[in-house]
Amino acid sequence: MKRTTKILIGCIVVAAIFFGFLHVDFSSLYSAMESLLSRGMANGDKTDAVPVYNGDYRLIFEENFDEDTLNPAIWNDQYLASWTPDMDAARAVYEVADGNLNLIINEDTQPWNPEFDGTVRTSSVMTGNRTGLHEFKAGLEVRNDIEPLMGFITQYGVFEIRAKMMNSFGNMCAWWLVGIQDTPEQDVEVDVFENALNFGNVITASLYAHRDPVVREQHFIYDVGDADLSNEFHLYTFEWTPEGFIVYFDDEEIGTFQAEVAYPMISILSAYEGRENWWVGPFDPAAPYPKVFQIDYMKVWKKVPDDHEQVDELKIVSQDEAVFSLNAGQYAVEHGQLVGFPSYVTLRYNDGTGTQQWVKRQELTPAILEQLEKPGTFKLEGEIIGVPEAAIGNRKATVQVKLSTEGLPETTKHQPDCSSVGR
Repeated sequence: MKRTTKILIGCIVVAAIFFGFLHVDFSSLYSAMESLLSRGMANGDKTDAVPVYNGDYRLIFEENFDEDTLNPAIWNDQYLASWTPDMDAARAVYEVADGNLNLIINEDTQPWNPEFDGTVRTSSVMTGNRTGLHEFKAGLEVRNDIEPLMGFITQYGVFEIRAKMMNSFGNMCAWWLVGIQDTPEQDVEVDVFENALNFGNVITASLYAHRDPVVREQHFIYDVGDADLSNEFHLYTFEWTPEGFIVYFDDEEIGTFQAEVAYPMISILSAYEGRENWWVGPFDPAAPYPKVFQIDYMKVWKKVPDDHEQVDELKIVSQDEAVFSLNAGQYAVEHGQLVGFPSYVTLRYNDGTGTQQWVKRQELTPAILEQLEKPGTFKLEGEIIGVPEAAIGNRKATVQVKLSTEGLPETTKHQPDCSSVGR
């Protein structure tokens, strides 16, 4: 299916700008959702925002790389930093210039994880990070605790970037997504592309299940013909539905993956270089530096359900509440959080779309740990991140915690370790 041509409600946006609806303090650390919702003043669940639609889809995330640096509330620039012995080697070298994000490999760029990834260098930025994210090889040990940041997460939608690849052998450019891993099973990896000059004039895409038990590994290769991936910008797009993924190149469908992935993911943009024995193929030591992977923009759209219509004013109408069930006393606390506890909430809007928002959960106090020791039901609240305070009002993310004793021997009950709370 060829994607619908972009139709923006330009006159409405221009009018909003003219009448001052865009007077927002963008120096605050907000997520991309906030920047979209904060196109106007708001009061409680009423955003007074001007939704931008593309056919049957509403724009929920837009990064045009117009600022001098990346917004640290959205982007993390330390690549999979749980696993590296050197946090500095995992930090991306990049610049934001002329409306592009330039991910840079220099001659003095150091391997980010020599023990488990050999000579591979990288400059990567991620829309989220947390301790233990993406355990890419057996035998890894957490070297660094990462303060959780999920600047932009989502489940389902149409994702698009406009990008230009590196043009030297032994380098690779990748746009990929991984599950947020509230549980180990939320571990799928979708490689929208892994493009290297070594592979020829093709796009390679992959789906890896890792620990997700319902997903199977899949791959495809697409010959782009006369297109020049290294010297021209091209559009890379995929649509994620409950049934799987459809991948597009310059608005033409090029491949599909069948997979039921029912949890949010983060996006990762990566420039790589492997100088010795790397899987992409031989490295060219004569290729000049710097080597640059350029991204012009990244956008994400959500489909308006068939039983809803586009709206002129966006409002939050409800939210999905989660239930966390376990046997009394049988819980684990890591990095100040309950293991497996849902870290996000889905907000529902008056056009029928839903967005996933990261939640800052309340501290696990000794009183809460005591409640976890006995059967019953109670609620835990959290602060919804990435939506303007004026739009979110007093709304909180709540999780109903249900504790039972079914099949639980008395001797196996956990005694709370209060020393781990709030770390």
